[in-house]
Order: sequence, then C-alpha cells, then structure tokens
Amino acid sequence: MNLTVLVDNNTLIDRYFFAEPGLSFLLEDSGIRVLFDTGYSDIFIKNARKMGL
Repeated sequence: MNLTVLVDNNTLIDRYFFAEPGLSFLLEDSGIRVLFDTGYSDIFIKNARKMGL
C-alpha cells in the first residue's frame, strides 16, 4: 500500500509544491488507485504532475 500526499497546508521548500487549506492524497494498493480530495481548487493535479503521477 502506498499513500502519496498531493496537497496539504504546507509545502516542501526545496520542491516547490503548491499548498492550500485542505487535504488531497492518492492511495494505491494492488493496482487500485483511490483519490481523496478535500481541496477547493485543481492544484492537486499540478502537484501530481510534478511528482510524475
């Protein structure tokens, strides 16, 4: 099982991800992917692209 945080309230200074109030993460297990998003914009897509997802 793999959990990838796409958005939260903080950013990593050296990687320059976007942040906003809320939470977005991608859960992956046995080829199944579940996206959980409570943010109010599409920045989770931008962060996912930066991560190569």
